[in-house]
Amino acid sequence: MCSWSPPGAVTAICTDPASDFIFFGLQNGDIVAFDVDRDVIAPFKIANLWREHSPKATALSVVSIALHPRDLGTLLISYLEGALLYSLKQSKITFTMKFELKPGAPGSDLDPAIIKTTRAPKLSNAIFNPSGTTVLTTYIDGCMAFWSTTDGRLLTARTLQDFDVHLPAPVMSGFGGGPALGAAFTLREPFHKVAWCCSNNIDDTCLLVSGGNNIGMAAKGLTLIEFGVAPSNITSSWKQITEHLSNPKRQRFLPVPNNIDVVDFCMLPKTSPYHAGSHDPSGVMVLFTNGDIATLRYPDGEYMSPAAMMHPSMAMVHPKPFSMEVSPINREKWLGMVAVRDKPEAYFKGGANAKRMTRRYQDRSIAYTIHKDATVRIWDIGHNDDIENPDALEVDLGVVVGKPGLVKISAVSSSQATGEMAVGLESGEVVIYRWGRNKSYMGSLRSPTSPAVGMTSSPFGQLRDISSQADPTIKEGLLPLYLMDAGSGSVKTTAVSDIGFVAIGYDNGTLTVVDLRGPTVIYSIVISTVTKDVNRIKEVAKAAAKRSSLTSIAKDIKRGSVAVAKVSKDLPSQAKRTSFGGFRKTSVPSVKEEKEEKKEEKKSRDKEKEDKTEYAITMAFSVMTVGDDEFSSICLHVGTNLKNVMTFKILPDGSRYIVSCAGGHPIDNPPLTLIPVNADTGASARANPELVAGLRQGQFVNGFIICVTHNQARIIVPPEEKENHKSWDEMTCVQAAVVELPDKGIVLTCVYSTGKVRIFSIPGLKEITTFDLPAEVDRTRLSNCRITREGFITAWTSHVEIGLFYMWGTGKQLHTQPKDVLYNPDVPLPARPTISGLQWISGTQHISAEEFDRLVGGPDRPMSQKQLKAQQKANGGDKSPIANGNSVFGSMANAFNARTQNLQNFQDNMQNLENTTAEFAKATSKFIEGQKRKAVLGGAKSLF
Repeated sequence: MCSWSPPGAVTAICTDPASDFIFFGLQNGDIVAFDVDRDVIAPFKIANLWREHSPKATALSVVSIALHPRDLGTLLISYLEGALLYSLKQSKITFTMKFELKPGAPGSDLDPAIIKTTRAPKLSNAIFNPSGTTVLTTYIDGCMAFWSTTDGRLLTARTLQDFDVHLPAPVMSGFGGGPALGAAFTLREPFHKVAWCCSNNIDDTCLLVSGGNNIGMAAKGLTLIEFGVAPSNITSSWKQITEHLSNPKRQRFLPVPNNIDVVDFCMLPKTSPYHAGSHDPSGVMVLFTNGDIATLRYPDGEYMSPAAMMHPSMAMVHPKPFSMEVSPINREKWLGMVAVRDKPEAYFKGGANAKRMTRRYQDRSIAYTIHKDATVRIWDIGHNDDIENPDALEVDLGVVVGKPGLVKISAVSSSQATGEMAVGLESGEVVIYRWGRNKSYMGSLRSPTSPAVGMTSSPFGQLRDISSQADPTIKEGLLPLYLMDAGSGSVKTTAVSDIGFVAIGYDNGTLTVVDLRGPTVIYSIVISTVTKDVNRIKEVAKAAAKRSSLTSIAKDIKRGSVAVAKVSKDLPSQAKRTSFGGFRKTSVPSVKEEKEEKKEEKKSRDKEKEDKTEYAITMAFSVMTVGDDEFSSICLHVGTNLKNVMTFKILPDGSRYIVSCAGGHPIDNPPLTLIPVNADTGASARANPELVAGLRQGQFVNGFIICVTHNQARIIVPPEEKENHKSWDEMTCVQAAVVELPDKGIVLTCVYSTGKVRIFSIPGLKEITTFDLPAEVDRTRLSNCRITREGFITAWTSHVEIGLFYMWGTGKQLHTQPKDVLYNPDVPLPARPTISGLQWISGTQHISAEEFDRLVGGPDRPMSQKQLKAQQKANGGDKSPIANGNSVFGSMANAFNARTQNLQNFQDNMQNLENTTAEFAKATSKFIEGQKRKAVLGGAKSLF
């Protein structure tokens, strides 16, 4: 857009929807304006006005600026010592407002020693009420004062707990009366923000306050003071107006999520953008001290989910996410995943999407952002294309398991074909979601105490139906289906297949497989027992092979010894002594010593493994042939933290399925990912309905697993065979995936902690190329980046921002791509409220928006871009070849105009410099003459 450096530190900013100007309050007390429409500074300037009222004051920075809600010609300017109303029409101060507490007036202090003195608390903010008849000033000690805009009189003062605190010797205590002298000494926190809101009737008002409560108050939130309909300022007495402000109709405390202090908030109006954005609000966005944002419904303060109301970029900080998953979902399935629910009207309207291409034959890349409040938000990250389903989905795990705010998500996985999702918690529960119609729609949430289904008597936990825990406002959506509570510790990883199986790995080593068609738990075992059995079988096999090889070696040695004996007869005796003597003197360790060393190393490795609990860290379902089988099977591949890759076969057994271990393969480091690949076609060998249907017809799938660790990639043919491997020691791999190169084949893509990306061929694992991720990518969170099969890398660029990078490139610059429009200048704004007829009859001056623009922008305000285009169109400039900037003469004309404008600006600057220099010289001369006069008079006085 543009940039501009104000002439000083900015301490306050004021804008208005009907104005093209931004008013900046500076630290030195001045106010300047910037023309947003013309991208230039306006000639308008207001010098420090409070210095005229208090010449000896030192701290005179501007605290806040506000435009009158119904009169553009009136500014409310506040300084640390007080506030004033300034008339732009008359260029003078209307009146000032300085709040002082006389001796005996409690204010916000309850210390008797302080109450006996005169105090002037520092001002923190000043705002108008929606009708502009009253000004509210707030102070850092927790007081607020109400002033009349008619003559500037003080109407009343109060804190959040007491009223009339500006009057001496209150006789009552608590709300509805002033504080009693000598009460317990307390401190109040300063006001962070105050908004004077109104309903559709601007006289029906209330105050929404952040801050001002007692320091140390356990509950955190906002305070809502409801005044009701205000009496008419024309027909009511000052006493009636004061009583209306002193005795509100109701006062409520609105608690906020997670009980965190609120430092700022923003009202979300639905009627008009005027009245400081507080005209008939439907919600309020609050900012917490930890940087998170939450949206509350107004006026009851109920938390509102941003998923259905805001763009994902806004929902990303509601609250901040700590992890992310990206999974492909079938396009047709995703287009049908539009939640049908009760929701209020959208908070934000307007703007337009840019026209982009449509991909109709690709899976959609869906992001799962995992947030601190135990929610998962699901949305389409797109491929720089037309997003056909822009709606976001949300699931709240805390509500589903009956522990709102007390759970943390540890694992998320989903099905590509069905959209089913499994979410694991650190407390050990796993919630399984499925798209469907809500039987509890318009009902109420019930406790998840349904009887267990499946393994009711199993020691590994229970599988419960929790469909009654679905959000009652959702008619159709992603609903909780089952809750798996195994009591096996925290959930480390989950895997959801496209064929109805869910695998769960716990931190105590338990591996559980659930069949959703029952539903039932078909397998549950401590994985270390399986790996030990597999390793024991391998050791027995190796020992048997070693014994057979040693027998053959002994026979060879025996035959060799006879040959050596025959040869030694022909050698001289000296040679025989030298040869065998030298052999005996060498330091080569004996076979027995080597065996002892290997045995000790093996014992140390076994002890190290025994000290650690082995658990699953990554899992994948596939369909492929295992070992020497003559048929293909549904397989579950499990990578563990103790460097093992195990393969389990899932086989039909009548009307149910059974799981058996097919073997394992030791690796050098814990695996990052396991990727099943079809060896014949290069396609993914993940378990899907098409491959499973082919098993019934005897389809044979040759497959292998690509296992990637921090320092190695290897190809494993289940269960034990190793084909190729590629090692690297100079960098640490943090993420890997198989990527399909359009019309070429598949490659292995590895992302490293340094931001480098390396691409390897499959199955040879030969390096093809390497490149670096953009500098915007957060290197500290690269382990949470995700790579899609289409070649998109999704990575964090900040703690609340995700970047999408295409590996193969498009040959186009990012700034040349179509951009969405957030603001449409052609849509007219609603008319700004103005003064009433009675105010006009009584003599109140009024200026229009055009007069305001001339008053602030000056008579020489340049034309706007819209006016220039209209003038060019009226003059037919776009038809003239000279006016065409792309032609030779057009370029010359543009250059000449630019040079003329630069010369004019230079002349103006020189004129301003000349005027400034002349004024400085005049002031200097005047100062010198004054000093001379004082010196002469001083000398004359000394003579007498």
